[in-house]
Amino acid sequence: MREPHPRRRPRKLGALLGLLLVPCLALALAGRDAAAAETCDDDSPLCIVGGDDGANWQSGETSPRKDRTRRSTKSGGKLDLTIEGGRGSLFVNGRFRGRAPLEGIAIPAGKNDIQVRDGETILAEGLLTVPRNGRVELLVRHP
Repeated sequence: MREPHPRRRPRKLGALLGLLLVPCLALALAGRDAAAAETCDDDSPLCIVGGDDGANWQSGETSPRKDRTRRSTKSGGKLDLTIEGGRGSLFVNGRFRGRAPLEGIAIPAGKNDIQVRDGETILAEGLLTVPRNGRVELLVRHP
């Protein structure tokens, strides 16, 4: 029988490491999602549950006139929206963008006025800051 080369690891070791790495990675990702859900406990029905750093939500705020001219569509981001326990429509800067659930909606970088409605009822309204070339995942809890 041929002896393995001393500098080579047996293939079984690689498979064993893979079996250990996959559950650890899954637990880490689940912990991140749980942490994001915990940050959603404030009074606002809308919260950021994922995406890039730099995104910020201010409930009840609107963008000042000077920020409206600074919105960049060239380096804009992407927006995902999920509504828990109901339905709703997304309005970005006063324009209808679609009905939830939404994925990959183009949104200008910078401060944007966001409104989520279910018919005439406003579910969430405020100011969302989007990082350049970033992605933002929003969750709205329907009352």
